[in-house]
Amino acid sequence: MTREKKLLLIFLFNSSLMLLEFGGGIYSRSLALLSDAGHMLTDSFAVFLSYIAVQWSARPATAKKTFGYHRIEILVALINGLALLAISGYIFYEAANRFFHPEPIKTGVLLVIATIGLIGNIAGAVLIKHEGEHSLNIRSTFLHLVSDALSSVGVIIGGVIIVFTGWTVVDSLIGILIGGIVLRGAVSLVLESSEVLLESTPSDIDMELVKQEIEAIEGVHEVHDVHIWTITSGRRALSGHVLIGNITTREGQAILCQIRTLLAEKFHITHTTLETECDVCDKNVCEFVHNKPIENKKHGGHHHDH
Repeated sequence: MTREKKLLLIFLFNSSLMLLEFGGGIYSRSLALLSDAGHMLTDSFAVFLSYIAVQWSARPATAKKTFGYHRIEILVALINGLALLAISGYIFYEAANRFFHPEPIKTGVLLVIATIGLIGNIAGAVLIKHEGEHSLNIRSTFLHLVSDALSSVGVIIGGVIIVFTGWTVVDSLIGILIGGIVLRGAVSLVLESSEVLLESTPSDIDMELVKQEIEAIEGVHEVHDVHIWTITSGRRALSGHVLIGNITTREGQAILCQIRTLLAEKFHITHTTLETECDVCDKNVCEFVHNKPIENKKHGGHHHDH
């Protein structure tokens, strides 16, 4: 099953489950179920955004968008992270509200619906877990499903305790625990997607080590003006200037091939833009090239200032 079909299937199931929890919450007078239904509404929307992002990111590059639409995935991941922050805040609010204003609920309906929700969210999370290892956007969806599953666990535990003890304050305690877990994932997701949008060097790459590895290649005297950034999940780019000796063009290209192979195999950098510079170039030659009159090809002559 393709990634798109997985996301669409999860969206349809989550939406159906959200409606079931909403109806069950009204019938059982369970604020926990209603809260979880609101949680799932936001998560269903997040899954839908992820589905749209995967569709758009597959579009080819154009003259206006030379990198294509890959960054849409990161933008959606950021939106999902912000949504998770809002969800965690809502969970804290509802936990405090239930702590001070407990209500009697029909625990039988609560437990049945919460169990269905738990099974569904676990199935969805397992379905896309592997996809999330290679995509920040899919990982955000995975975190949404995990947060839903944790909410269902909290509702079930709370329901069981209420059945045997009548201690309704447990809803608030479990809600705070769930909110903390969701908040941690949200902060991580927002920070990571923001780093990509800011074109920061990936956290697992040591810039100095990259330079040292390149300069260790025979024929490379120095590398400078190096920039490393992430285009989208699993796609990294590098640009830089490579200082070499007075060698032939073919030898220079062979060195660049070695650099690209090194970057791809050791640092997983697959998009590179490298400019070679000769360390024995005569300064006068550079000045001559800089000051050389521009040939006017249209008129077959040179352009002169008067």
